[in-house]
Amino acid sequence: MRRIKSLYIFCLIMCIFTFAGCTNKSASKKPIKISLNVWPGYAIAYLAQEKGIFKKNNVAVELVLKESTAESLALFTDGDADGCLDIFMDAIMINAKGIPAIIVSLIDYSTSGDVIIGRPEIQSLSELKGKTVSFEGVNTFSHIFVVNALEKAGVEEDDLKFENINAHDVLSALDEKRIDAGHTWEPTKSRALKKGYKILAKAGDYPGMITDVLLFTPTMIKERPEDIQAIIKSLFEAQDYLNSHKEESILIMADKMKMSKEEMIAGLEGLYQLDLKENMTLLTTKITTLDAAGKLIMEFYLNHGQLSKIIDIKNIVERKFIVELSK
Repeated sequence: MRRIKSLYIFCLIMCIFTFAGCTNKSASKKPIKISLNVWPGYAIAYLAQEKGIFKKNNVAVELVLKESTAESLALFTDGDADGCLDIFMDAIMINAKGIPAIIVSLIDYSTSGDVIIGRPEIQSLSELKGKTVSFEGVNTFSHIFVVNALEKAGVEEDDLKFENINAHDVLSALDEKRIDAGHTWEPTKSRALKKGYKILAKAGDYPGMITDVLLFTPTMIKERPEDIQAIIKSLFEAQDYLNSHKEESILIMADKMKMSKEEMIAGLEGLYQLDLKENMTLLTTKITTLDAAGKLIMEFYLNHGQLSKIIDIKNIVERKFIVELSK
């Protein structure tokens, strides 16, 4: 009887230590830090945070908001963030620079969210020949969008003067007559239209070119795959919440992005959010608009001396999380 009692006490003590160890291990997990910039499509992450969806799925997330794409991406590439909500084009470029970044999910693609906006007297892109146009960052998605749009309108790079201007500074640059047109998005897009400026081109004219993605470092994917999957799941659940509680969701998202309700509505109308089924199609089918966009992007970089060879898209995409969630 004494032996049985001793064995019982020993087992009880071991269980307490095991439970305490598991609790400490869980508590010691640092929140996964994700950088993002001011873009209506990324606000879905704040909705997941504010409505407790990340917490429900047992993952701690810290969101770090920056005004520009360049600032947000720099946090990630400098190692100060574990993940990043960014653009497909930028994912290709940073991998080309030897900074490994893996796409785990597609968030949305811009239709009329990204625009080239110009002076009221300018009727078309072809009229920009000899004028000054801005984009945000040399050899970025913004640069490619502007150059590609102008080339399709018959305006070559040599026919223009370019300015590297933050997308949200485009309105002031137009007001100050420093530029004749520039690439921007919400909330600057709506503010510029209210002042009489005109949309000369939009992302939807070039399908799939501006696709937003969720990136993580290979280390995070290897060390915390369950948390990565929980984050992706949470973002899809936040999409569902937005669709079923639109008014409340828009107010939350607008507040976090420092936009008005009207600007957030306009921003969401200018993009197409990709659900789980569409992620499966775009990430697992051989030929998609993503592949076509990737080819165009890499041709641009090759022609501008930024790439020495074509990058295989499948090497910078991890599909297992989407596949697992789809089961």
